[in-house]
Amino acid sequence: MHPITIPCIMIAESFLFRSEGGFIRIPIWGHIPLSAPLKKILAHPSFLRLKGIRQLSFAQQVYPGANHTRFEHSIGVYHLMKMILQRMVSNPLALALQDERLQFDDQTCRTLLATCLLHDIGHYPHAHVLEEITPAGADDAVFAHHESLTAQFLNEEHNEMPSIAEILRNDWQVDPDAVTSIIAGKTSHPLGKLVSGTLDPDKMDYLMRDAHHCNIPYGSIDIERLIESFVPDPERQRLAITEKGIAPLESLLFAKYMMMRNVYWHHTSRAFAAMLRRLLQEVADDGRLPAASLRELFYFNADDRVLYELERAIRGLDLPAAELLDAIQERRVYKRALTIRPYTGPEMEVDPVWFAYSADHRRRKEKEQEICDLVGKKTGQRLAGHEVLIDAPASKDVFDYDDFRELRVWPTKSEHRHLAGATAASGFVSFDDFRESVFRSDFILSFERYTKKFRVLCRPDLAETLSGLEEKVVEILRG
Repeated sequence: MHPITIPCIMIAESFLFRSEGGFIRIPIWGHIPLSAPLKKILAHPSFLRLKGIRQLSFAQQVYPGANHTRFEHSIGVYHLMKMILQRMVSNPLALALQDERLQFDDQTCRTLLATCLLHDIGHYPHAHVLEEITPAGADDAVFAHHESLTAQFLNEEHNEMPSIAEILRNDWQVDPDAVTSIIAGKTSHPLGKLVSGTLDPDKMDYLMRDAHHCNIPYGSIDIERLIESFVPDPERQRLAITEKGIAPLESLLFAKYMMMRNVYWHHTSRAFAAMLRRLLQEVADDGRLPAASLRELFYFNADDRVLYELERAIRGLDLPAAELLDAIQERRVYKRALTIRPYTGPEMEVDPVWFAYSADHRRRKEKEQEICDLVGKKTGQRLAGHEVLIDAPASKDVFDYDDFRELRVWPTKSEHRHLAGATAASGFVSFDDFRESVFRSDFILSFERYTKKFRVLCRPDLAETLSGLEEKVVEILRG
């Protein structure tokens, strides 16, 4: 008998295959079986608050159907991880490849399921837009990264209800600190590599869910066939694939490229995000509204209310940048005046000047004001400094290039088994060396470099003037 057969039977009888609590029906995946421990978390106020937080921030300004929330996304990620784990504990090849470095025993499966369900528990409205805003003269950002808020919401109690942390301990037999560690630490935790990377269930769910709600045809992925190809890769502590996973993996990678081009980097969504970020930077720099009040306003509010609550909070401050909030609420979006590709030359080399603006809020604001002075002199207008905004790409890799470069394939067809003997003593072959797909790591890198753009945005009436000053603007930006 294989040494991990007994734990797998325990899992089958206890947790992975439980369905005594009915079903929940969500778009994309249909009926998802419920267990009593799962229902306790789904009904908890800390989890229910995710119903008020949109998955795509300002995308509904472009795609009116994009009102789906972190609530159903979290359930979808849980469901996909459950499918992956069922594969790991029932497929003979997946069982045979496990060893002490990566073994899907009962505790590991419970912890991974809880982590996927709760991976967004710390999210708040427009979190990705606001993270790292830092007041002038301060070192600490106003808003935390949502992952770092995980423990706060796991331990939050409501009236007589136990916290989610208590539910995890008592009903899931899962250590909440382990869940927090995986979410906050991501790939620094051994299990984090299974929930963040090329093959993670988070990406599989949001690509298909976002495409569905935006009603665009770019998010189609053969998820079931992809999961059926998954095998454990203990040496890397990640998932690998067999040959039959190559085609559905290609569909996943191409779907992300198309979604980046058409949804995540849509100029209107990015413009609204830049407008909100600049407004909050002005409020933080002003200092009259305490950082603690700003945090409470966003951490404990829903998308549909937060901007109205913000308007009430800053109403008496008489900030010129407050007109940005009026423009957001009335859908008067800033226009693109200049678009610059942050990669140069035939080899698409990185030009670091364009990425530095993403994290350096002080420098970005100074340059925006400097460009406003330039435009003001040209037009004869007196500009306050927020009429021109910089939308800079982050240096963070959005296509999981490093993880993809390490992706490996387990050959199962006789025509490919010679590759394993020739290139890897472990029996695995790197995806690049397998040479069965054009989607090699260098190709994925080109996806990254063609997708990201550096944009200079401005109030609509200034767009023509600013476009005519491109040479001087670039000189300011490089200064």
